[in-house]
Amino acid sequence: MFCFSYAGGGASVFRSWQRKLGDQICVCPAHYPGHEERILEEPIQDMEVLVTNIYEEIHNRDMDRSPFFLFGHSLGSRVAYELALRFEEAGIENLIGIIVSAGRAPNRKENHPIYHLPEAEFFTELSKYNRTPIELFENKALWNIFEPALRADFTIAETYCDRRYRKLHVPILALRGTQDMEMTKEDLKEWKAYTMGNFYCADIEGEHLFIDTNEDEVLKRIKEYVLREEFEVLYAGE
Repeated sequence: MFCFSYAGGGASVFRSWQRKLGDQICVCPAHYPGHEERILEEPIQDMEVLVTNIYEEIHNRDMDRSPFFLFGHSLGSRVAYELALRFEEAGIENLIGIIVSAGRAPNRKENHPIYHLPEAEFFTELSKYNRTPIELFENKALWNIFEPALRADFTIAETYCDRRYRKLHVPILALRGTQDMEMTKEDLKEWKAYTMGNFYCADIEGEHLFIDTNEDEVLKRIKEYVLREEFEVLYAGE
């Protein structure tokens, strides 16, 4: 299962997933340029460039020769969708499902973008999303290191919009936080229009970043979906 984080996040978001999911699911988090151990690299600000880089990395390593899933949270949900389209367009049949978590459907553009704001305003708005500590902003040396990747992520997240309603052939599981002020249950169900396969949705207790605060419940849903443990009975028609 290839995993894609929210804006400002990185591969470390998924650091405990392999241990908790066990040997039946191999967890492969994306390591974006400009993030974490790749902090000195130029971050990517364009969805098409990012998806192309990820696709080529997976395909060139023959990592798409075995059955695989895609998981994405918030910004990552759109990355997972675009990447799934790329695999299907290439005729690769080993993709067997995607999981979109806390992300609006591709046709929904951010109404109140922050990526273009001046430094102080950008940080203030950013803090509302993920409670970024004020110490990061006050330490200008650190802020100058992290700001480019943060702006790049939010640029992708807030400028992306696709109204072509291109449908996938694989099933979609959509997850939403019960206290997520960013989206409603109706917003989540809009993903149903993007698959010709089965569509499932489920609520997870928590706010927008429930992936961090309620990890065990997220992994429970993922495991049920990936391993199809009574999944049809649990979530069909929700």
